[in-house]
Amino acid sequence: MRGLYIGRFQPFHYGHLMAIKWILNHVDELIIAIGSAQYSHTLRNPFTVGERMEMIWRTLKAEGLLSKCIISVVPDTNSCHSIWVAVVKQYCPRFDVVFTNDPLSYRLFNEAGIDVRRIPFFKREVYNATRIRELMIRGEEKWRSYVPKEVSKFIDEIHGVERLRFLATSHDRAQ
Repeated sequence: MRGLYIGRFQPFHYGHLMAIKWILNHVDELIIAIGSAQYSHTLRNPFTVGERMEMIWRTLKAEGLLSKCIISVVPDTNSCHSIWVAVVKQYCPRFDVVFTNDPLSYRLFNEAGIDVRRIPFFKREVYNATRIRELMIRGEEKWRSYVPKEVSKFIDEIHGVERLRFLATSHDRAQ
């Protein structure tokens, strides 16, 4: 059985990794779909789809999970919810079950007759991408303890913290 797990992964953190490991206990293969693929260089979506793919790929490789996972990308439908399931099906390989905690995605896939299952939250108050981005902007090195070391190293390589700080400063000036 093949599962589908969709997220923005801005950035990929330990909560995502724990969810993937949990899901892999329930399926043979997992498609990890990077959502909002067309967005980058904003406070909400600072990393490109290629950068997020690299974060996930490096982590899966280090964890020995690459052989069980397929990384795919899916663009946002910009609130055109009626086409969301069709777009996901168009951009992703075949899947049998969707794993999500997003209420709207749950409903849309369920209404399309697809098996949908919830994922346990793994320390959501700690492993939260918005919180991690805020720590990065404030220059608090604690953010590194919330992401796999492969992600931390990659963010350093692409000067991701500097990008976020620039975006936060630019955002403040624009208001």
